[in-house]
Amino acid sequence: MKNYIYKYEMHIHTSPCSGGGSDIRDHIDELIQKGYSGMVVTNHFYAGDTRIDRELPWEEFVDAYRQDYLYGLEYAKERDFDLLFGLEENVGCGQEILIYGITPELIAEHPELKRASAEAFAEVVHAAGGLVYQAHPYRARDYIRKPFPLECLDQLDGIEVYNAGNEPEWNESARIFAEERGIPCVAGSDGHSVASAGWAGIAVGERIGNNEELIRILKSGEYTVFVNE
Repeated sequence: MKNYIYKYEMHIHTSPCSGGGSDIRDHIDELIQKGYSGMVVTNHFYAGDTRIDRELPWEEFVDAYRQDYLYGLEYAKERDFDLLFGLEENVGCGQEILIYGITPELIAEHPELKRASAEAFAEVVHAAGGLVYQAHPYRARDYIRKPFPLECLDQLDGIEVYNAGNEPEWNESARIFAEERGIPCVAGSDGHSVASAGWAGIAVGERIGNNEELIRILKSGEYTVFVNE
């Protein structure tokens, strides 16, 4: 069996882009202490709990959105920590998706993604070689009117089966759903504060230094999801 020794946080929010987020450099330090090799920054995007001014023109909005990621990039290199760009977006009824393997430049080229559906995001992201997963599909909160898997799940690439912000029964429902249907999985902390980061993720057998490597590993299935107790 492959030795999955490198841990990656797949769902995390930073300040000031996402509401309640902590400084990205503090997140990096915390995750290094917890044995992580890297993380994908997945801040809330246009239709979600973003703190970026939605009145900005689209390209300026995307540029402002990516600043948290850019702010942490040089620090991550100094700390030998792999920092990748992703996003989380609300696609209606409180349901959200996680997007991996894309760049801010790609998003800036597609203003039609403003308040877009999951299907529309998937079309753009897949054309660019990225992947789309449903975040916390069974989360039941007041703002989520449909706490179950998206109807268009067959057009996506998988689901998040463990989210540290969830109740155990919600995660268990997601795990069973994915297991019964053979759906690819990811896991993450959904951490906003430093204390809430680094409680789940994926473990792999090699370092992930860029989007191409991340997508190759996710597509190959050469990883495992884990939870830090």
